[in-house]
Amino acid sequence: MLACGGILFTTTSADSSEFNFDFENPDNGEGNVVLNSTVDMSIEIENLISDPKDFRLDITNKAEYEAKGLKAWWSNDGQASQSTQASSLDGIDVSGDSIRNGITVTIKAEDNAQYGTWDIDLKCKDNGDSNEDHIEYLTLKISVDEYSAVSLEISGGGSTEGSVDVDGETTYQIKVNNEGNREDTFSLSLSNNDWESDLSDNSVTIDAFSSKTVTLTVEADSGVDYGDSDEVTIAATSTDDADAQNNLEITTYVREEYGLRLLSNSGEKVSGEPGDTITFNFKLLNKWSDSVNYEISKKDWYRGTVGNTPKGWQFVEGTGTLDTFEELTAANVKITISSEASAGEVVTIIVQAIASDESGEGEPVELEIQISVEGEYDLTFLTPQGSDILLEPGLTFWISKYVLIQNLASVSDQVTIEADFEMGGAEWIVEKPTKAVTITSGEQKEVFISVKPPSEAAGDTAILKITATSGGDPTISKETSITFNVATGSSTSGPETEELGEESDFPVDPIWIVSIVLIIGLGSSAAFLLNQRAKGAFGAADDSVDDFSDEWAGMENSGAAVPQQMAPPQPAAPPPAQPVAPPPAAQPAAAPPQPTAPPSTAAVPQPAAPPQPEPTPEPAPPVAEPPAPSILTVTVPDGVAAGQQIQIRAPSGQLVNVKVPEGCGPGSQFKIQV
Repeated sequence: MLACGGILFTTTSADSSEFNFDFENPDNGEGNVVLNSTVDMSIEIENLISDPKDFRLDITNKAEYEAKGLKAWWSNDGQASQSTQASSLDGIDVSGDSIRNGITVTIKAEDNAQYGTWDIDLKCKDNGDSNEDHIEYLTLKISVDEYSAVSLEISGGGSTEGSVDVDGETTYQIKVNNEGNREDTFSLSLSNNDWESDLSDNSVTIDAFSSKTVTLTVEADSGVDYGDSDEVTIAATSTDDADAQNNLEITTYVREEYGLRLLSNSGEKVSGEPGDTITFNFKLLNKWSDSVNYEISKKDWYRGTVGNTPKGWQFVEGTGTLDTFEELTAANVKITISSEASAGEVVTIIVQAIASDESGEGEPVELEIQISVEGEYDLTFLTPQGSDILLEPGLTFWISKYVLIQNLASVSDQVTIEADFEMGGAEWIVEKPTKAVTITSGEQKEVFISVKPPSEAAGDTAILKITATSGGDPTISKETSITFNVATGSSTSGPETEELGEESDFPVDPIWIVSIVLIIGLGSSAAFLLNQRAKGAFGAADDSVDDFSDEWAGMENSGAAVPQQMAPPQPAAPPPAQPVAPPPAAQPAAAPPQPTAPPSTAAVPQPAAPPQPEPTPEPAPPVAEPPAPSILTVTVPDGVAAGQQIQIRAPSGQLVNVKVPEGCGPGSQFKIQV
């Protein structure tokens, strides 16, 4: 590089009379670049004779410019981009009496490029001319812009927290880093300190990308106590650029024998899934001037409330050695979450750290941390018997056999159930769980909700919306709707239409007819048992009592009837037996009154449910032949479509499920044989 009076001269040579090697863009061969950026500069070759020529191009001073933090390479040969960052190009063809331009050199300033102007030397050789004097040269001039920056740190990666004895002093080695690309002088100052503090130098001059170390001395007087501390701020500022500044805060503690400082390095709360082992890291500072042994142990832990010890969890203590004033960032304990833990469960752990050596041990320092159980939560409702249910007015109905909730997550969940009518339901009585229920992964549980329509609700329809919300993730909730149709009698007219009334229209309760038969065949004990079941015979007497879990908010103590399900349709019973003389020891059974008119056949909607077989009774005495089949005309009620099942009462009093034929709609009629 040539310079005169601050003016740069770009050098070239033109020793061959057959070609010219010259700058193209910029035409003076000079450019600027900032740190971590590139600049493109192009040259051209002119063939001065009529014959074609072949040239080789080289960048010749790679070691010099790389020492300044620069990189340079041929990025285009004038015809195509180059994929490699090569410092040589060969086989550059130039036709006779022509110019090949666009031959490009790319120059990059690395993050350590030094401030100043630096040379990139280029050489062009005619491959067809062996005369070494016929080689031409160019020098590109690249100027790296100035950049100022500074940083401060504790030399050797030490801690910014130290210790001092009462009426003593301690020192810190402060490393000042010039992160700018030119030599710079930095002023150093102290602030915010209460104790006496001094620096060995108030300013330092440092080469680009270099460092120097200064000493900070902190003194504690006789008036301090163990556990006292003082903070001092060191500031370094560039004299070339006042915006280039950096601060370092140092805290000095009065030295404490066996003293430790325990901080969480993993946050105060971490999470994991059931069965996971979590490594909980701590920052542990030795406040004493000698090395000590340490132990991090569990003082106590609880789930939710103090004293509620977590079951199936494991805790592994952390131990090790700390050198004088050493701060360890990888001190840890290991906690294994129980594989049976429920999602959303939180366990609080009080850990304590104790320092000791051969002479004794210090007082423990404590820290409270928390572990929460997480998982991917999901729920779904199941309605195995459909979502339409037929009710009797004035009777309580439990939907537990109709609606189930399943936990699709890989962890247990605590699910809250809500239920509200979204259509109808005025004056209805609804009972639902009052606390969350625990459902294990993949488990299905019945939803214990009961509804009771008022006696005057005959013929009404109500829709109940049920919502299940995850306890582990309250944003996860699922809904389902159940439609309740309240049974009623409807009158129709026509020559072949039977009128179906309410159950009370049948002159004799069918259960007494069956009782007489069983008395004859099985004795009075069977009739007694049947009579007990008859107490709920037409409002869900046929279902067994469900086993309630305490998780369903004490439904067993709600004062309602024991949850029962509406009895599914039963096979048609034979006509009542003719009176038969009882055994000598029994009183004769009176014949039941006979029906005087067939009951109505107005149908009501009935959800599809598989018939349940009755237990096989003991052989009964012979009975009379059944009457001849009857032909009934059924009128399709409102709200019922073709393909749905409805329920009618036969002349015998038996409830029968009938499927509405295709093409029949509300108000239309069809015939059946019973």
